[in-house]
Amino acid sequence: MREAGVVLASVALSLSVVATASAQMSPGARSVGMGGGGMVFASGVDAVEWNPANLSRSEGWNVSVIELGMATMSSGATFGEILAIVGVEDAPFLSTDLTVGQIVNQIPDSGLQLFTVTEGFLTAFATGQAEVPQAGSPLPSMGVTVGNIGLRVRSRVLGDATVSRGLADLIGNGFSVENLQEYEGGNTGWGTTSLSEITVSYGTMLGGLLHVGVGGRYIQGHGMTRGRFFEPQIELAPGPGESYLTLQSVAVEATSGKGFGIDVGLSLDLVPGLRASVSGTNVVQRMTWDEGLTAHSATFTDADFAAGVDFVDILDRYDASAVDPNSVSLAVFEASQGLFDESYFPQVFRGGVGWRSGGTSFELVGIKVSPKGRFRSNWDERVSLGVEQRLPVLTLRGGYAVGQDNLTALTGGLGLGVGPVSLEVSGGKLSARGATVSKQGYYATLSLQLSGGGA
Repeated sequence: MREAGVVLASVALSLSVVATASAQMSPGARSVGMGGGGMVFASGVDAVEWNPANLSRSEGWNVSVIELGMATMSSGATFGEILAIVGVEDAPFLSTDLTVGQIVNQIPDSGLQLFTVTEGFLTAFATGQAEVPQAGSPLPSMGVTVGNIGLRVRSRVLGDATVSRGLADLIGNGFSVENLQEYEGGNTGWGTTSLSEITVSYGTMLGGLLHVGVGGRYIQGHGMTRGRFFEPQIELAPGPGESYLTLQSVAVEATSGKGFGIDVGLSLDLVPGLRASVSGTNVVQRMTWDEGLTAHSATFTDADFAAGVDFVDILDRYDASAVDPNSVSLAVFEASQGLFDESYFPQVFRGGVGWRSGGTSFELVGIKVSPKGRFRSNWDERVSLGVEQRLPVLTLRGGYAVGQDNLTALTGGLGLGVGPVSLEVSGGKLSARGATVSKQGYYATLSLQLSGGGA
């Protein structure tokens, strides 16, 4: 069970903190460091995804050798509290003074929620190290541009999970007969999607002023899974060899899919140093998934949650079998509900203005997502302000973003360039304070690029 293992492992071991991602608030280390801005003066490989119109300004070549990143956001508990629930202590910068009982008691009725966007190739590696089911084998992220033509390959695993207060207590404190009737399953479940995108873009100039661009994207889906835990069966007075608690879990997976998307972009220099840009991603798009499904089932008992039992070890207990549409169990039928709902890519529209003088640049960018679809980050819609300062060897970046649901992001980045080689790192923190539920998240990315010939 490839994708299901990723999100369950995130809950069990917080792999989402150490695994890597590429589709955090925005693609590209430069954009991440600028708070999700970066589209106005995007160049080279970054322009392929941000605004293909900017490719018309390039006369050289640019190669993205590797790009790694991670993004994850939780609600109902902080990451330090999630680590405490699964038994990870003394995590750097993520520790908490609360006991597991106190953490569980403050989880809202909606449960503990976790959202992740991860680099597929490294997610598969990380889950392999943890001996949990693999997340597929998507292509590594890379890209190349030569003049006004660009090619970009990007792989992603998107995941979301919800854990009820009762099951969080079961995981964090272990099974207790006294709390037997409090271990409700609630809305505990997860969903994951693993895919790779291959984008080819082209930019040109019209009338000596307006730059236009277009991109075509092929999508290969590696797997899409929806899973859930059902309400536990309780035996108040079990006989010899019987269990107090029996918990069934089922996940249904579409193992492959195919799709496409069309991007467009416009860019105009208003006056020297001042530029306006607009772009649309997936303006036309389609995604279909194989309807030949695979079901993954497992049954757990109170013994699996006894003190000292490694929760990740029990993930390998899931058994896979093809779903026969003429003979579907009730559990598989219920787990498969909504599997294909909104399984399309979001249309992302960006507009921004930027000013550049010498090595200093500012960008103000707004992003709107509609229709949203399932394959998106939970922090996509926002207004971002970013600044970049280029020095002889170093490049410094900073940014601030305000998004939907009172979500804010504070970011920073650093670039080191020596000859044709450029190494860039960026990161930031997401946070939102709601009336009842707060959200917290982190993201980071690292890229290594080569360029020359005026790129």
